[in-house]
Amino acid sequence: MSSVHLKQLRMAFPDGTVGLHGLSLDIADGEFLTFLGPSGSGKTTTLRMIAGLEHPSAGEIWFGTRRVDLLSPADRNVAMVFQNYALYPHMTVRRNLEYPLRKRGVPRGDRASRIAEVTALLKIDGLLDRRPRQLSGGQQQRVALGRAMVRPSEVFLLDEPLSNLDAELRAHMRAELIQLHRSLGRTMIYVTHDQMEAMTMSTRIAVLSQGRLQQLATPHEVYHAPANKFVATFVGSPAMNMLVGRLELAGDVLRFVSEHLTVALPDCRRAELHGAPAQVAAGIRPEDLRLTPGEGDGRVTVVERAGHEAVVWLTLGRQRLVARAAAGTPAEAGTAVAVSVDGGRLHLFAEEGGQRLIGACPA
Repeated sequence: MSSVHLKQLRMAFPDGTVGLHGLSLDIADGEFLTFLGPSGSGKTTTLRMIAGLEHPSAGEIWFGTRRVDLLSPADRNVAMVFQNYALYPHMTVRRNLEYPLRKRGVPRGDRASRIAEVTALLKIDGLLDRRPRQLSGGQQQRVALGRAMVRPSEVFLLDEPLSNLDAELRAHMRAELIQLHRSLGRTMIYVTHDQMEAMTMSTRIAVLSQGRLQQLATPHEVYHAPANKFVATFVGSPAMNMLVGRLELAGDVLRFVSEHLTVALPDCRRAELHGAPAQVAAGIRPEDLRLTPGEGDGRVTVVERAGHEAVVWLTLGRQRLVARAAAGTPAEAGTAVAVSVDGGRLHLFAEEGGQRLIGACPA
């Protein structure tokens, strides 16, 4: 195992576009860190640079006290699982698992014992004589993980390994990967655009957008204290609502005021807003938006009933909002609703630049 240190990594492509702008971060020994972001954010480029499959235009990569960005992929001692699994179709599962050990000259007896250990852990020991085409997607994914695990490696890299699986199997494999990380204790670096994977599996999440690091924090912090408007609206499903408004002091009460919604802010956030710009954006998580069917300025447009809850889409003036409600909510399309929110659950961001001013008050 090893810690990983990225120092001012930059990737510029021949056409002049920049895929990564001076990324620096430290990944602890044994940590499960996820790069999360939309397509084109630089997450896979970063992973490929760590693996040695891409060479940075500038910057350094260190594994512990060893600089590796000048080394070939074979000399970096990393294990990588690709999105498409990259299994050899003409080889049996056993031969696929043996391949990295054969390349390193591991004796036959040691190969057999190592394969037996890994296949038992992944529950694929009954598949050793099959070929990839005879396996389900989940089984192929386990074999790809096994091939990466059979030899000791400093860093374990996973590039969207669950994206080809159906929803039920993805949920199952998320739990399997969490258990696998706990049992192996290896440093794992994971790439995904799926926030559920990032939120449920990671020790920390590095949120990227357009080649820049937006936030590096625990899943709890990324969700409850997003660093800026991009993180706030990218993480969470449905996404955080955003309302543009201003801060006003009415007597002793500081209020957020928008066209159709006024929210009094609690004392717990008064000091943090000292010197804040008057024009701000207020973020409201769907679960924090309260709806009261009846008279009100809101108008329900769609109700998505999902058994355990209802997702309610509505308009408030010209603003489109989304709320999470109890499964039995009486709201229906066309219903008028009053909209409110506890001021302690409001997130405030600078309208210009989008940086976080305050988050929700502690529960």
